Amino acid sequence: MFKLLLKYCKPYILSILCILALVFGQVQAELALPDYMSKIVTDGIQFGGIVSSAPDMMSEETMSKVLLLSNEADKAILQSSYTLVTKSDESVLKDYPNVNVDSFYVLNKADRTKVEEVIAKPLLLIRTLSSPDAAKQMNLPEGVDIWQALKANPEMLKAMESKIEQGMASYSEENLQSAAKVMIKEEYQALGINTDNIQSNYIFKEGIIMLVIALIGAVFAIAGAFLSSRTAAKVARDTRKDVFTKVESFSSNEFGKFSTSSLITRTTNDIQQIQQVFTMMLRIVLYAPIMGIGALLKVIQYPSMLWILGLVIGIIMIVLITTFAITLPKFKIVQKLVDRLNLVMREFLDGMLVIRAFNTQKHEEKRFDKANSDITKVNLFVNRTMASVMPVMNFIMSSVMILIVWVAAKQIDIGTMDIGSMMAFLQYTMQVLMSFIMVSMIAIMLPRSSVSAVRILEVLNTKPSIHDPKNPKPVPTTNEEICFNHVYFKYPRAEEYVLKDINFTASPGETVAFIGSTGSGKSTLINLLPRFFDVSEGEITYGGVNIKDFKQHDLRDRIGYVPQKGVLFSGDIESNLRYADENASDEMIQTAIDISQSKEFIESKPEGIQTPISQGGTNVSGGQKQRLSIARAITKNPSIYVFDDSFSALDYKTDSNLRAALGHFTQKTKSTVFIVAQRISTILNANKIVVLDQGQVVGIGTHTELLESCEVYKEIAYSQLSKEELEHGRK
Repeated sequence: MFKLLLKYCKPYILSILCILALVFGQVQAELALPDYMSKIVTDGIQFGGIVSSAPDMMSEETMSKVLLLSNEADKAILQSSYTLVTKSDESVLKDYPNVNVDSFYVLNKADRTKVEEVIAKPLLLIRTLSSPDAAKQMNLPEGVDIWQALKANPEMLKAMESKIEQGMASYSEENLQSAAKVMIKEEYQALGINTDNIQSNYIFKEGIIMLVIALIGAVFAIAGAFLSSRTAAKVARDTRKDVFTKVESFSSNEFGKFSTSSLITRTTNDIQQIQQVFTMMLRIVLYAPIMGIGALLKVIQYPSMLWILGLVIGIIMIVLITTFAITLPKFKIVQKLVDRLNLVMREFLDGMLVIRAFNTQKHEEKRFDKANSDITKVNLFVNRTMASVMPVMNFIMSSVMILIVWVAAKQIDIGTMDIGSMMAFLQYTMQVLMSFIMVSMIAIMLPRSSVSAVRILEVLNTKPSIHDPKNPKPVPTTNEEICFNHVYFKYPRAEEYVLKDINFTASPGETVAFIGSTGSGKSTLINLLPRFFDVSEGEITYGGVNIKDFKQHDLRDRIGYVPQKGVLFSGDIESNLRYADENASDEMIQTAIDISQSKEFIESKPEGIQTPISQGGTNVSGGQKQRLSIARAITKNPSIYVFDDSFSALDYKTDSNLRAALGHFTQKTKSTVFIVAQRISTILNANKIVVLDQGQVVGIGTHTELLESCEVYKEIAYSQLSKEELEHGRK
């Protein structure tokens, strides 16, 4: 399948790169959302919008306590990073209008990072020592201020710090930062700052950012989906066009390898399968790995919970491998059953009249029911198997969520994780798992589309047995002599020759007829002329040049062909006649109508030449269909006419009038006429009659000559006409 896609994706590399960029942008947007949600939950809700462990402002009292609990190096950093300001300063009043103290310390923003590294522990110590039980634990007399005692007794301060630091030994940096933020919120409240406003402003700001990111991600997703669908549709269009073009180049030999129903299925259903999978590949196969890798990099930030992800991926792998093993063989069967269903349906529609005539509707219903039941059973099995995967996956995903919450709750309880981080980990884990599942589901779908791709490539890689020469010669513009020189022919993979040592010449303006028993090779012989088949031995020449040296298009452009079964196309009478030559003049079309004896029934139609023709010409009679097919060939005004038993549906009068008019016309144009006929009356006046028997020429001559010299012709003649009629035909 990838070979097929690579071939047809080359013209759309730019579109695919754009899709990749859009998918990357979408993934980045989706990966950013859990982080912002974590910030809103942790910093916005849990810590009241306090995002830094370095307070923007502190009272003089708090600053003195922080300095008391800091070493000399940290003191230097803090003293250089904070500036004492007063409310009398207008700029200060503007930034901090609600402060309820006259003077306080303000952080220099550029020094925030340095302060965060040194202030968290002193703030936690201040909060601990400010508790009511702290003085009792230090055995201080009632009414003694703990901070005055610590200032007065450095030894007590050192002992207290040592004891508290032992208790904080298990604290992580995250614990210290969290405790500092709680202390900062309390400090702000003590200074008269409205912490509710800080919280709501922070949540609103982060929420707006999340909304913008989500909107950007949605735009990227919509644009990517649109471009993916458009690109996949164009790839399918190009593939369908190439398949159709390839089928157009097939000879009868290639049509023997592929049934009509199979070619229709390959051109429609199989290419549709490729289009659907390619659309998903452009979205999911590009999206899932980027999302999975990005989310995995985020999950790695939580090493204590990675084992959950590994466990779940292992379970999902077991489920998907089992599903894959069950459904893969069935996918290969489905397409063959679709071919079978199309074949039965096509035979039913084509043979409707015969089916009704023999009252075999019940038999055909059983055939259709069997084909329909077979494909239904396989599809039901596959669909039920695939449908059962989703409930199992939903159960696994729900179990994972419960497990993550349970494990994270314990870590939150001991202070090693906060609620926002748990929620972010939960979302990132879901993104990793969903990416993994999406890729796995694509892997399950690939076998079916691979079957379709193989079937399409079978058509595209089939080399026509009849092809144009590398250096074609021009077809003569004038009517030339046609010679069959020792022509032998046998069908591909057949052992016996159908035609043996055929020799005759047809001059410009001559009418050459072929007659013989059923299966004698008449139709096969004239099908060699337009190169529907190529001769096995010998050659056919036109103007002294082997017809294999001409381009097929150029050769067939000089031939007007009317098959045994008249073929009309949906449209109207005029469009069917102009099918031979869309630039034909109205005069030429009228001449063709007159010669083919179609004038009377066309004029009897209310819409005349604009009368609609249904598909296959089902709304006209067999004789009318044959006459219109003959008129179409005459409209082309070719050098060579080939009539393959094309007068069989005509009554004797119409047949006689048509042949007479056609004879006069071809004499003027000097066209060569080849006629295959079953009726002697059709070929009585032919310039040359070739009698075939079991693929060999047993007689060549005029009607009169053959009655004298050819026993086969004589038997056919006397079986159809009386002696008097035959004697009349001699004259």
